[in-house]
Amino acid sequence: MRRPIYALWFRPRPNAEPSEKTDGKELAKRMERFSVASFPFFLMLSLSAVLATLGLVANSTATVIGAMIIAPLMAPILSLAFGIATYDWPLIARSFVTVLAGTVCVVAIGYLGVMAIGARIVGPEILARTSPSMIDLAVALAAGCAGAYAQTRPSIADSIAGVAIAVALVPPLAVAGIGLALGSKASSEVGLRLDEFGLQDAGIDVAAGGALLFLTNLAGIIIVAALVFLLQNYGQWKKGLALLIVASLGGYVLVPPLNTALHEIYVKNRLLRLVNKNLEREPALGSNGTEVRIQTVNVGYRNDHLFIRVDLLADRKKLAQAQENLERFSAQLAKDIGEDVLIEVDIGAIDVMRLRALGRGS
Repeated sequence: MRRPIYALWFRPRPNAEPSEKTDGKELAKRMERFSVASFPFFLMLSLSAVLATLGLVANSTATVIGAMIIAPLMAPILSLAFGIATYDWPLIARSFVTVLAGTVCVVAIGYLGVMAIGARIVGPEILARTSPSMIDLAVALAAGCAGAYAQTRPSIADSIAGVAIAVALVPPLAVAGIGLALGSKASSEVGLRLDEFGLQDAGIDVAAGGALLFLTNLAGIIIVAALVFLLQNYGQWKKGLALLIVASLGGYVLVPPLNTALHEIYVKNRLLRLVNKNLEREPALGSNGTEVRIQTVNVGYRNDHLFIRVDLLADRKKLAQAQENLERFSAQLAKDIGEDVLIEVDIGAIDVMRLRALGRGS
């Protein structure tokens, strides 16, 4: 007799691993191991920090991903969340000390690495970790949920490496160390000053951005992981929930700067959409037919005003009404987003020459 396809799908496989929850005592012992600041922990964390520092300085995404994979910093963070859920103060204290020591270790390696190399350029890999937003908090929340759930299910425990890549704990700390080492000597590799990216104090703001991203990831993981442990009955609901609420209130202080960064992302995307919409009909910086190529767009707040800096290339022959068209465009953008906008544009005037040739095969 033939069996339906769905029956084959749901039929238990002989070699399939069980999907039951991890035993509470076994999970508690694992979290005890995670909370210990052992020599292997610091060895792997140091190697991860070295890889992250070199990858960030060299703009090597693959190297940075490698640093994320081998970083063991997720383990004591999960044990800290488990301690909150179970109201285990010794576990909380031990995990906190391990996380703090690991944080100092990574920042120090980032600092010493850049001082030894002598690098002074802040590349895209570093800049990408200096402006965290609510999107990064959402990633941390999802990663914390996945990381905690993976610890409670033996059949999916191998997915923890993917969680480490998603949340990226070590690279932001390395960025903080790099920023401290660069100081006021930092410059951008794309030929712009760092204050044009909203980093007024150069390396110090780079360090602050990296630290904010790490704290965002840390808070998101701890809060959601503790909640996952509680929902699966690994902890004490009343006491654990009280500690979780306190931790959530502490993490709330990160929300305002993250909201500001998210708004800046929205404004930047809205500006680019308006440019693309109006470029053919009414170019922002020229008359009809002007070729405009936007190089960079940076959005930030200066003196409580939204400040947008644009670098672009345009045909020098058709820039007679550039200021008038820019004022019209800024008024349109301000009306669209509902707040005052100051736009500063640096134009690279170029001579546009178009060539065309037709080759015939016969």
